[in-house]
Amino acid sequence: MNIRPVVVAAAVAFSSTALAQAQRGPPVEMKPSATPGKATASRSMRLTATVYSIDPGSRILVLQHDMGGVETMKVEPEVKGLEAFAVGDTVVVEYEQGLALEFQPAGSEWIPPTPVATGAPAGKDQGPGAAASSGMKGTVTIAAIDAGKRLVSIQGPGGNVFKVKAGPKVQLERLKVGDRLLATYVEAVAIKLEKAKKKK
Repeated sequence: MNIRPVVVAAAVAFSSTALAQAQRGPPVEMKPSATPGKATASRSMRLTATVYSIDPGSRILVLQHDMGGVETMKVEPEVKGLEAFAVGDTVVVEYEQGLALEFQPAGSEWIPPTPVATGAPAGKDQGPGAAASSGMKGTVTIAAIDAGKRLVSIQGPGGNVFKVKAGPKVQLERLKVGDRLLATYVEAVAIKLEKAKKKK
């Protein structure tokens, strides 16, 4: 297999994109943390995608993944190998995602979408698994609770809604529709793309 890792800086726009990214695949399962009122989740995802368009000049890569979505990525200038990809190529994309939800008591300050720095940029000599991360935090609202399935629908500042699953140790009964949470979402900005092996 011809493998060419490409590091991609995925710009995260919290109100319209970040929480939607968290909804890739089934809802993540939230688990209690050491901080009272705070739950966290993390997962790795591996998706197959097709190169929809590529602009070498602006270094913009557009992928259409197998779940039906289209994603635009900015490839950093120091990254080599972008020329190896062409429209129609089937690639594999790996994501590292993290989500934290912390209860905000009544009267707490509403936090607008705010960038979160979570690591230093990956060096160009690092292996394909090396990644820096960035993300966003901001206040979100509980839109619905399905106690039977332990699913919580959360509305972001842009009106977009995503779901999470409350793990068995999360005290779901303490939450109600309308409660505010501080959501912090991070995603690896060093994304490895592997050019898939062509069928003979």
